[in-house]
Amino acid sequence: MNILITGANGFLGKKLSLKLLEQGHELYLLVRSRKRLDAFMQGEGSDFSRQIHILEGDVTEEHLGLNRELVHSLKGKIDALYHSAALLSFDEKDRDKTFKVNVGGTENVLNLALEINCPKVLYISTAYTVGKEIFGAEALYSADRRFVNPYEASKCEAEHLVYTFREKLDIVILRPAIIIGDSRTGEADTNFGLYGFLKGIKILKKRAMRRQDGQFCRIYLDPEVAQNFVPVNYVIDTLDAALIHAENGGIFNITNPNPPLQSDVYEIVKEVLDFPQLEMCVPLSSAEMTSEEKAFHNSMSIFHSYFQRTIDFPSDNTQKLLADAGVPMLQMDRDVLTRIIAGYLLDEASISS
Repeated sequence: MNILITGANGFLGKKLSLKLLEQGHELYLLVRSRKRLDAFMQGEGSDFSRQIHILEGDVTEEHLGLNRELVHSLKGKIDALYHSAALLSFDEKDRDKTFKVNVGGTENVLNLALEINCPKVLYISTAYTVGKEIFGAEALYSADRRFVNPYEASKCEAEHLVYTFREKLDIVILRPAIIIGDSRTGEADTNFGLYGFLKGIKILKKRAMRRQDGQFCRIYLDPEVAQNFVPVNYVIDTLDAALIHAENGGIFNITNPNPPLQSDVYEIVKEVLDFPQLEMCVPLSSAEMTSEEKAFHNSMSIFHSYFQRTIDFPSDNTQKLLADAGVPMLQMDRDVLTRIIAGYLLDEASISS
């Protein structure tokens, strides 16, 4: 197939591109600058240069910033389009920009798909369009619910926009939860989500080592709250399965049916980092925290809502999709989670030493 991918230079976009290239597909990768793909083209993508066409453009512009001649040359040529480009900002100050990229950009992508007669669009959203609720569904959520941040709100609005095109295009909505490293290698090319938390813990350890007073470093989290982590290779396998097996209008939660508890993550981090002074406590008022503990928790403030609740994400649609594709559902045990966490912490340690 000939497949167009937006957001091709992102963590997920590069992994998806590599999977599709290995299957023999020809890819049209939309990036704002060719230079942003240099590392990929000189590394993992070097064996597939004949299958890659780089398109310089921007989803916030009409026709994605592509000139008329290029758009005309794509007519009837693209079999499917993965739209993964997004602005991942939780900052209220970025609300207008977030909606411009995540909603306006999605509308531009859908209109281009119509213009070039691309029959199928696979929209990569997020499981957290569920907002502040604790029970999810593989269906559209109401857009007037309460959201944690503008990113969630923008992705929910974009889902509704995508769904209005199902009479004109085959559309699929794919909702990954919190994406972490590869379950086989632990490799992760991101510093967001879990990795921001791990980086903060490393800073706590460095400060504890400088003090050398044996004082505990406390993190305040509910040990019984589960975090819905999904390895990137599982997400990619699901995106790949949707290319052939997802029907028009399908919505798929790419989530973990047995998500690890925060206590599990804590125990693994403490063991991997050899950090006996690390202590998990139930949340307290900030007045009872040390200055270092306050600094850590302030740095994690954008994630506080996710640390405080377990969300139930059904994934029956995804289970059927993967069964049709002959792909097993996710089974992420403690060993897999340890491999992923250690892959980041130990690699970071070797870089900084």
